[in-house]
Amino acid sequence: MPYITHTIEPWMPAGALKAKEDIAKIAESVGWQRLSIERYNDARFSAEIRHQKIHTFLDKVGKNDIVVHQFPTYMSQAFEQDFQRAIQQRGAKYVLLIHDFEPLRVNREHAWEWELAQCADLIIAHSQPMASTLQQHGVTTPTETIQLFDYLGPTPALNPIFKKEINYAGTWQKAPWLQHYQGPKLNLFGSRPKRWKDLVLPKSINWVGSFDPEEITTAFSSGFGLLWDSDYEDKFFQSYTKVNAPHKASLYLKAGLPLIAWSQSYLGDIVRANQLGMTIDDLSDLTKLVGVVRPADYLTFQENSRLFQKRISEGYFTKEVLEKVLHYFR
Repeated sequence: MPYITHTIEPWMPAGALKAKEDIAKIAESVGWQRLSIERYNDARFSAEIRHQKIHTFLDKVGKNDIVVHQFPTYMSQAFEQDFQRAIQQRGAKYVLLIHDFEPLRVNREHAWEWELAQCADLIIAHSQPMASTLQQHGVTTPTETIQLFDYLGPTPALNPIFKKEINYAGTWQKAPWLQHYQGPKLNLFGSRPKRWKDLVLPKSINWVGSFDPEEITTAFSSGFGLLWDSDYEDKFFQSYTKVNAPHKASLYLKAGLPLIAWSQSYLGDIVRANQLGMTIDDLSDLTKLVGVVRPADYLTFQENSRLFQKRISEGYFTKEVLEKVLHYFR
């Protein structure tokens, strides 16, 4: 029996849960069973209680079953390693489905995630560049790739229209450049962080507000979807985009927005190969780039995006990689 894990996190913002919930729904639609995991602060509990909880979570799992584990759960190293070990001791296969992999985007000593990846029976990475990077760090586990994340929910009845403006959705903390942005009009979506509460945003930024992830796809009326994160302090969010498939790319494609991506990113390669929008080397390129784009170019980008929009809406990429998982263990 194939299983997909899904962490129950009722206190988390809905946007942070969207990707994992969609994967669980898509997996169920093709015959997989959902394994619900209660996220709790297991550092407060004894090892015995942790083992009891894991035993309860895995009650149905037996020999030759497959468990695709949506990672991270943001629980402890002890939980993740015990959970992996418990699955394999039952004679089942443990597949690590990576949503985010912290050692690749945050500088941290003694990152235990490498061992978790190495001890998995199979890994689902975002992209071939991510799979190659894992190998460069000594991970020899076989790897499949999802390529892009799907995005379920309503598709806009009408496509956004051509305007020389930018849309940016996501976590503001990963985008400190917003505080000093100089460029075309930018429509900013998301919640204001507490530490930004007194910040006066640049005049060219229009803060639209925060939306439910099921509704935001219809909130974009015009312009382009920007994919841009920054490296700063001990965080390598921009470098990470060389290997990851950001969920906001799927959001933009679902919404019918042509993309603007960093030229060195994994999504930048997809944008160029499929003519889904444009790539930039630096944020300072935005003014010139948006200035030269024509309405005909915009329509071409949207036309080229239709297949991606359809596939993302139907769960194509999740279904494809889950089928590869089943094939691998046959």
